[in-house]
Amino acid sequence: MNTNGNLRKHWLHISYHFALDAVLFYAGLLFGIWLRFGDESAGAIFANWPFVICGSLMFSASTYIFGLYSTHSANKGIFKRALILALCDLLAIGLVIAVTYVDFARPLGRGVMLLGGILSYAFAFAHHVFILHFLRNYRERVAYIITCSFDELETRLFNSFGGQHLELAGVIEYNGYKAQNCANVLGKATDLAEIVRREKISRVLCTNKSFSDAALCRQFCQLRYSGVTVMPLICLCEEIDQYVPIELLTSEWLLNASGEPHLLYIKKIKRLFDIVVSATGIVFSFPLLLLAMFAVKISSPGPVFYRQTRCGRFGRQFQITKLRTMRTDAEANGAVWCNGNDDPRITPVGRLLRKYRIDEIPQLIHVFAGDMSFVGPRPERPEMIEMLAKQIPFYHERLMVQPGITGWAQVNYPYGSSIDDARRKLEYDLYYMKHMSLFLDIFILLDTVRIILCGGVNRGVEKQSSRREAMEEWQRLTTETETATTLVPIKLKSA
Repeated sequence: MNTNGNLRKHWLHISYHFALDAVLFYAGLLFGIWLRFGDESAGAIFANWPFVICGSLMFSASTYIFGLYSTHSANKGIFKRALILALCDLLAIGLVIAVTYVDFARPLGRGVMLLGGILSYAFAFAHHVFILHFLRNYRERVAYIITCSFDELETRLFNSFGGQHLELAGVIEYNGYKAQNCANVLGKATDLAEIVRREKISRVLCTNKSFSDAALCRQFCQLRYSGVTVMPLICLCEEIDQYVPIELLTSEWLLNASGEPHLLYIKKIKRLFDIVVSATGIVFSFPLLLLAMFAVKISSPGPVFYRQTRCGRFGRQFQITKLRTMRTDAEANGAVWCNGNDDPRITPVGRLLRKYRIDEIPQLIHVFAGDMSFVGPRPERPEMIEMLAKQIPFYHERLMVQPGITGWAQVNYPYGSSIDDARRKLEYDLYYMKHMSLFLDIFILLDTVRIILCGGVNRGVEKQSSRREAMEEWQRLTTETETATTLVPIKLKSA
């Protein structure tokens, strides 16, 4: 399976365009300085290059926050993309102006900023026209190998997993199995290499059962060395939509996933990242925290802070601290789901604090102390974990890594208020646990900024609903097929 390579390509694609936008913005401003100052431009560049770099990173970060690097951004037309880029350019230029107008810097002036801003925008706009053209014209032809009725049923899930750039060319029959409900049969697995060449297939999907067949595996290896990707459907979901469907999860996947995160990153780099980010966050958010504490105190009787037992890594319990956003009697009848910001137990001030995640600022102390990480699965209560583990397979797996203030699940799925929501969030947590890295953490922090500015997660709900319906239909058909194949008449031997 060429899974990890394709996932690296996904994040490499984002990192590449992120860096290219920063370079183009930097080049635009330098070109503007050269046009404005001519022979004297070297001094201005030398005095201001750190601030221009800050502006370049600000431009790329803003572009990422607005989602212009995502494969789903193909839905944003050229006009909308142009407006978003203009806003990102203004934000970055504003930052450069703010940091250059200090005593130790040589101000660039309004003329340079205007000229550099126009040039950097033009360079970035040309880059994003190319991105949009690529996203709208990129297509991969996919073939699905089916070995039994269960495999054939699994092909029904293909269109529900967000692969708008993937086209299912047809199915390939294996080991004498005849497709029952697939209209486009490409041929037999014995002619796999010929079918791939003839149909211009760039990706072959199969089930985990296919990898246990030695003859078929040899053909898979030949395809991989020829540049064709071979993977099961669960790996396609990881690559395209960055989550792991629990319904397709196997113990083998978990065992392979547990070896993915680098030990050095988890123990050293991630911890250093947490200390630096949490310390910086504590310093800069302290005035906002004081204001929020005052608002909680005057708006609702009771303590300012709310403390509760949560589970950390490997189930180790600790007391989490948040700003209180609910009435003091919110859990008089025991622990219940919070229904987002519509929950009647939330105070008016608490609703505002929760919407912009201000209530979670005190958790920076836990990150600094080592009880939590800045990025990771949300810490849950012990009783909720035990309840959910009984109903959701593999739920205890999320305890294998340090919990976080924000995470891949938090930036991709709204507040959960049901067991099904917990199941969907676990799918994103599992993806993060397998692919955690410094770059992914940085992108999650940028996504968190977007979520805070938007006041919550809204995108992806329709896609999740569509996928859930397809999965439920697949499970129903699988159960019916399994029952039909199990209930075989038994011949009794005569006495």
